[in-house]
Amino acid sequence: MNPDLKDLRVAVVPSETENGIDQSSTYDEIVACKETQYFSVPDYFKAQNDEELPVLHWSFLLDYNKKVDCTGMNTEGIDMF
Repeated sequence: MNPDLKDLRVAVVPSETENGIDQSSTYDEIVACKETQYFSVPDYFKAQNDEELPVLHWSFLLDYNKKVDCTGMNTEGIDMF
C-alpha cells in the first residue's frame, strides 16, 4: 500500500561532510544524523528550485509515520488529499 503524501518527508543530508550517510543508509541512520534537514515534498522542490539546498547532498523519501525509507518505491497513486 502506498504511503499518504502527508506522512512523507524528504530528508536532505550533505554528502561532503563525512557524516557516514550514503545511498545505502538506513532510516535510523538518516534520522540519527544531526545534519539531516526535513522538507515536505512540495517544500523540497521549492528549496531545490530556489537553490537553498547543499549543492552535493543525498535525498531520501521517508514515511515518518511508518518509520521507513520509501526512496525508489513505486508511489503511483499516492493519496494527495
